[in-house]
Amino acid sequence: MKIVVMGAGAIGSLFGGLLAKMGNEVSLIGRKPHIDKINQEGLIIEDVSGKLQIKIPATSNPKTLEAPDLIILTVKAYDTEQAVKDVQPLFKSHTYLMCLQNGLGTEDVAESILGKERLIRGTTSEGALFLEPGRIRHTGTGDTVVGYANQKQDSFLNQIRDMFEEAGFKTSVSDEIKRLVWEKIFVNVAINPFGALTGLRNGELLTIPQLKESMKAAVLEGIQVTEKLGLNINRQTPIEKAFKVAKMTAKNKNSMLQDIEKGKRTEIDFINGALVKSGKNLGVSCPINSVLTALIKGLEKRNEILSLMVN
Repeated sequence: MKIVVMGAGAIGSLFGGLLAKMGNEVSLIGRKPHIDKINQEGLIIEDVSGKLQIKIPATSNPKTLEAPDLIILTVKAYDTEQAVKDVQPLFKSHTYLMCLQNGLGTEDVAESILGKERLIRGTTSEGALFLEPGRIRHTGTGDTVVGYANQKQDSFLNQIRDMFEEAGFKTSVSDEIKRLVWEKIFVNVAINPFGALTGLRNGELLTIPQLKESMKAAVLEGIQVTEKLGLNINRQTPIEKAFKVAKMTAKNKNSMLQDIEKGKRTEIDFINGALVKSGKNLGVSCPINSVLTALIKGLEKRNEILSLMVN
């Protein structure tokens, strides 16, 4: 299959690299330092068993590419609109686009630009870490699920599943991708802002009863939203899953905390902020998530001011 990966960071490079290794015609689009290194020396993927060096074409300019069968979007949620506009010339009548991203609503952004036909939503718990330009680490295997954002599954989704499986990604096709995306986001709703605001690692959050209760309350607000959307999610399951993930990744700093520490923009607008927005549209009040979103926005602003002072 002819594939373009838009957003060759850690996850994008992992999927693109392993799909290319299996003989697919893959091109990566990413930032210049990473792209230059890949074109010079190949993409290096490290894991517990050693490392792979994969020759794969890469560019920072989508205009140099031909229309593929599949575009996989792996950019940060807040970069979705610009990324979709950048690859729009590649989106021909035979092309499908998959939003394989964290956060809520990225497929809605893509739909507003490309229309709802041939639009796939994906979610993955594969782990990857960007080490340096040209080199990433596969930090953990997980489940990947794909499904159409606005239509029933067909044979093309089965082709994607088989292709991903062949590349080593445990993959399934679902008619309930919207529910699965919400279930995954509840883990981020519970962990990310609390870690970012306190500076605590995931496991440390669970040692403070008041924080655990607040994490639970944030998720329950989200479940009220999904109930209004008609999504069948057990009230207790997402809370238990969030606590389980925090325990399993006890020594980790979550991605939002890492972004704050590095002075980067977070994905809060597509996690807790998106939950608040959906709630507002449905008449569901989400005060806890609203406050969490505002506080993270405050930290982003502080980092912005500090950056200006340093420069």
